[in-house]
Amino acid sequence: MDIAFYKSPIGLLKIYSSLNALRKIELVKERSDFGCSNFNCEVIKQLDEYFAGRLHVFNIPFDMGDITEFQKKVYDELLKVRYGKTISYKELALKAGYKNAYRAVGSAMAQNPVPIIVPCHRVVKSDGSFGNYSLGSHCNKQFLLDFEKAHC
Repeated sequence: MDIAFYKSPIGLLKIYSSLNALRKIELVKERSDFGCSNFNCEVIKQLDEYFAGRLHVFNIPFDMGDITEFQKKVYDELLKVRYGKTISYKELALKAGYKNAYRAVGSAMAQNPVPIIVPCHRVVKSDGSFGNYSLGSHCNKQFLLDFEKAHC
């Protein structure tokens, strides 16, 4: 597993990848010294472009590991939500074919191993409020949503 660190506007991100697929992104407080593999350098390049407001769709292969069929359908639908837009947990459940599974959609968002790339920050409650976010607080989620809206 290759590891790299990326200093983003929402905090320090630790990036895990295999030779040819992103595996995980998490928010951390400290970094260690790791070399940057060619693949992770490409991930960092695309994150730089995203946080500069120039990249709206990532082109990074990712491997989410052992996920359920439900999670796969939900993440596939989530990838269709355009930059700068949001969708409710309830709407996402419906689009994935699980009419009443909006709480399970929330759990799937919390378990998303590659946030930002699979944009779980674009999922909000039906009343428009943010809910939780796997990369830190709801403030990070709000930052990403506001950032995208400003760069549409």
